Amino acid sequence: MHKTGATRYQKFLKAEKAKTKLKGKKDKELPKGTNVTKTNFKVKKIVLKEQLKKHGHNEALSIRKLNLKELLSRLNHFNTNSRTDALDGIKELITIHPEALEKNLGELIHGITMLILNIEKVVRQKALKVLHLILSNVATEKMEPFFDIMSTYLRSAMTHIDSRIQEDSLFFLDILLTCVPSRVAEDFHKIIPNFLDMISKLKVDAKPGRTLTVNLNSQITSVKWRVQVFQRLKEFLLKYALYKQIHQTEKNNTSNLHFFNTTKLNYYNLFNPLYISNCHISCFSSKSSELQVDEIEKFKDYTETLMPLLFATWLEVCPNRKSDANFDTVVNEETALLLKYILQIISLLQSFVKHFKQKCPSSNIDNIFYQKYKSLFSQNFLNSFPFVTNIRTNQKTNNANKDEIKDPKLISENLEICRLFITFNPNINLKNQSREISTVLSYIEKTFNQNVDNNINNIIINILHTVFSKEITNWTKTLSVLDNLFRKIIWIYFNKTMPESFKQDIFTLLCKIALTEKLSHFHTCDAFEMWLKNLPVILLGNQLNIQTVNIIHQFAISNNTVFNSVMKPRLLDIIKNLPKIVIIDADDNSNSYHKLLSIFYWIKVWDTESLNLLESQLMDNVYKPDHGKYIFDTLRLRSGGIL
Repeated sequence: MHKTGATRYQKFLKAEKAKTKLKGKKDKELPKGTNVTKTNFKVKKIVLKEQLKKHGHNEALSIRKLNLKELLSRLNHFNTNSRTDALDGIKELITIHPEALEKNLGELIHGITMLILNIEKVVRQKALKVLHLILSNVATEKMEPFFDIMSTYLRSAMTHIDSRIQEDSLFFLDILLTCVPSRVAEDFHKIIPNFLDMISKLKVDAKPGRTLTVNLNSQITSVKWRVQVFQRLKEFLLKYALYKQIHQTEKNNTSNLHFFNTTKLNYYNLFNPLYISNCHISCFSSKSSELQVDEIEKFKDYTETLMPLLFATWLEVCPNRKSDANFDTVVNEETALLLKYILQIISLLQSFVKHFKQKCPSSNIDNIFYQKYKSLFSQNFLNSFPFVTNIRTNQKTNNANKDEIKDPKLISENLEICRLFITFNPNINLKNQSREISTVLSYIEKTFNQNVDNNINNIIINILHTVFSKEITNWTKTLSVLDNLFRKIIWIYFNKTMPESFKQDIFTLLCKIALTEKLSHFHTCDAFEMWLKNLPVILLGNQLNIQTVNIIHQFAISNNTVFNSVMKPRLLDIIKNLPKIVIIDADDNSNSYHKLLSIFYWIKVWDTESLNLLESQLMDNVYKPDHGKYIFDTLRLRSGGIL
């Protein structure tokens, strides 16, 4: 048998012999005596001067005896543990020595804020904690020169390629919204485009607009991510609304009020101490001049981009409507939370529209906004309305979400959909929108009748004030659309099980309708006439609020004939109960009690029994001294018609 292996080896040897041989020089040997180790080199000491430097006696040091400059230098160390140890040291130092904070504020802000972009999660989290500590202990005015640094790093983190840094940028934004909300609101036009980049991207084709992005590289789902982004966007818009005084919800700041004491010398500062204190400005501070922008045009651009994204986000997660319209649409808890934030954002945008309309009536921004999005709103939210959810039990609270869904029926969210539908459609088409109108009004009536929660009742009252506004719309042009709801309001007013505060809110609403001449067709309703006869009943209770007192006072002035016709039969009972009435939200210096007592001036003719009772009350001093004097002066002014 032929041996294949031997033949192959012979061929290999033959090929090796055939190769061309290259001739080279042989390595030369070193001369003798040259292969010797030389020891004639010089040695110098290595001295680290920073290690030998002694700290001052009163210098602020951390527990590890490091000053602030040394700790800041270690923030740039390549080792993660060194950076975290330096952050811990800075936290200890500014806690023990708060005076060192303002002197080195610029270096601290610059050195710590840049760590928001660090690749290590533990470094980012500790940097946020230290930054929160700094911002909580420094006045907002003193942060002014250094805010641009934080704003720049915030925007860089919000649009970072690493999704983990984007997630932590939301926590950074939370800190800024808590500690320096007004300064964040000033950078509204710089920051809000980054929210759009976090959930969407520009379309590749020539068509303008954006498309939603999917969170593929993140550990959380796209729905959870959008919930977190929309939650911060809602808070950001709310702070901007407060900054622009769009909502008058913040109380006046009384912390700077000084009361004059007549018993001793009073000293008042000529200048605000904050304005004459030293501000240590570093090379890292910057304050660029802001360019004036056309807010209305900017707002139009934002809404044209944001509103389609909100609708697309909801359309992506909303389940399809089942064939049976009697059943509510069930959504999971994440979807319900997303619905909540989307509706709140739309509500804030709607309040901005109203603000800019009042600021510039010629802009016609409200009609453009409502006409453009009313059909999309009805299509996305009314087709599957109302919504309910299933709340999981024994669930762990997610720290990323400050709010959570507690009501499985989603009553507040469904009522907000009703309110927005009414706002988007002031001129409803009774023929084409009959199903939506019936659905909305039926849900309001059902909730109005069955609910006992004060917060929900307040939402319903606000919706009714929106419907029965002074501007007549297709909702209130005739009695036919709101007849059932109007009768239900009056029926609930006479329900004895209703809370007294809620009854006063309904009373205010009905008085508003009574005082609006354009709503006179509602005055002919038999239920309204019955309520009008029982109007004085509100003065037979023990409590009133300022709003109710103002309404009664206005009603006595503007519609005096009707006021007298309904007050005279109950005048004796009202006088008996009047000393017991307490105005719950009136302070000591308020004139609300004088407004309440001024109803005596507007009563045309008095009966003898009522007048004698009031006179005996004044003689017995059942009223406060100033109240009694006010009643006496009122009676003296009316003496020609009374006595």
